[in-house]
Amino acid sequence: MARGSAKYTPDCGHIKVSLRTVADDVIVEFTDDGIGMAPELVPHLFELFTQAERSSDRSQGGLGLGLPLVKNLARLLGGSIQVQSAGLGKGSRFTLRLPRHAAGPVHTNPPAETAQVRPDETPPLRVLLVDDNADAANMLGMLLSAAGHQVTVEYDAAGAIERSHDLHPQVCLLDIGLPDMDGYALAARLRTMPGLEQTILIAITGYGQDEARKKSTAAGFDHHLVKPIDTGKLLTLFTHTSGA
Repeated sequence: MARGSAKYTPDCGHIKVSLRTVADDVIVEFTDDGIGMAPELVPHLFELFTQAERSSDRSQGGLGLGLPLVKNLARLLGGSIQVQSAGLGKGSRFTLRLPRHAAGPVHTNPPAETAQVRPDETPPLRVLLVDDNADAANMLGMLLSAAGHQVTVEYDAAGAIERSHDLHPQVCLLDIGLPDMDGYALAARLRTMPGLEQTILIAITGYGQDEARKKSTAAGFDHHLVKPIDTGKLLTLFTHTSGA
């Protein structure tokens, strides 16, 4: 959250981070005097975060994750997050509320399109997550770990191949735009490795056209997810995988 505030606050701007406890909750607030956001964006900010709404810069790219992932992670931990902004150019305030002690199973029923899978509903899976955007990869890794999975993160294809020999992952999440070997080639390589014949391969890409999906299938991918990732759908895929 602090990094996000820094991205959208100009040089010589101000970011204030405060922490306090209220009853059994810890409340962390991130307040900045940055670019703010239009009033019509605020109610939908956590629904489907797209980088184009603020910037198309690759440095903010990667897996296409953002505030929905933060919201989902907070929910898995038994907390919540809210945002306030007086408008464009008037800064923003994000309020993260988390329980002081570990939460039990989450019983909230979110909308169907973003329905979350509780950690106790899915047996732990060995997951290999590969993306060269470290921030995005680490955030998704945190979410999947909070859901109870054993997550290993690598930032290039070479590291993924080396790690797979010992890890024998049950699920691999592969970003297509890797620097040393694209995700298609990496998927094809993993498919030839002993012990990975039944591994579920999931492509993460910004392209959702039929041609891109066919290319993923030809490379050996089982699923094709388009950025920004619907984390509810991803966790549902994990549930189906564990039950296979």
